[in-house]
Amino acid sequence: MRSHFTIPLFISTGVEAATVENPNQPQDYDAVLGGNSPASGGLVLGGIEGVKWQFARSASSGCPASIELRIAALKDALNYGQVGLDFVIQALDNQSWHIHQAAYFLLTAHPVNKVKQALLQYSRRLAKELLKCYEAGERNFKGANLSGIYLPWAQLSEVNLSGADLSEAYLNRAYLIGADLSEANLSKVNLTDSDLSEANLNGANLSQAYLNKAHLSQASLIGANLRGADLSSANLSQTNLSEAMLTWTNLGETNLSGANLSGANLVGAKFTTLDLREANLSGAKLNGVNLNEANLDGAYYNDETEFPTGFRGYGQLAVKR
Repeated sequence: MRSHFTIPLFISTGVEAATVENPNQPQDYDAVLGGNSPASGGLVLGGIEGVKWQFARSASSGCPASIELRIAALKDALNYGQVGLDFVIQALDNQSWHIHQAAYFLLTAHPVNKVKQALLQYSRRLAKELLKCYEAGERNFKGANLSGIYLPWAQLSEVNLSGADLSEAYLNRAYLIGADLSEANLSKVNLTDSDLSEANLNGANLSQAYLNKAHLSQASLIGANLRGADLSSANLSQTNLSEAMLTWTNLGETNLSGANLSGANLVGAKFTTLDLREANLSGAKLNGVNLNEANLDGAYYNDETEFPTGFRGYGQLAVKR
């Protein structure tokens, strides 16, 4: 009778690539036939070839966990010195978005020249890879590393980029309607004239971002950091900015009508004219803000609202709530 073997994989999660004298010899963390440890006499799938076998086997299995198994194999490859690094570099060309992104993350911890070159080439084609995956129906790019990516006019409505790194990315006139960008790093991103209507930007870092003329109506930016951002001429009508950090932002001619600014910090915000009609200013910090040219018709406030010294526009405000 033919025996049935199972192959548990022992994964090393260390980021330092080990120095291995013979990368094709079995190591303590190699896959073992029969579920035994190497010391028990199990048949070992040795060295980097065993890692490659595990990677290929997982790719062909078609099971939902195959992505995780292949990523585990890439981590294991880093135990085999240069040949392991070469294998992970090859994974940058993998057709799966999740696999080549995992390879990218793993390789960033190894700043040797060959790796740097590979990562530079990968970054240059990253925009095309993302759009290709999106057009094929993929929407989940959660936690992706897209720092500095160039995607003007990109059609990415309903995309999931929560927790992604988009710092200094160029997304001028991009369509991100209904996108999930919660907790994403968007510092210094260029979103000029982009459409982020109904997008989720809760907890996102938008410090020093370029959002002039952007469309953010009905978007949610609860607790978002917009310190020093340029929101001039942007449309933030009906937007939820509760507890948001808006210090030293450029709000020149920004439409904040009907916006929820409860608990928001606008200290030092700069503008000439500002539309705050029917906005919720409950608990908002407006110290030092010049509201003389702001349209406050129907806006409401409460005892926690901090108006600038000498503010005399209470007549425009709705009944205190």
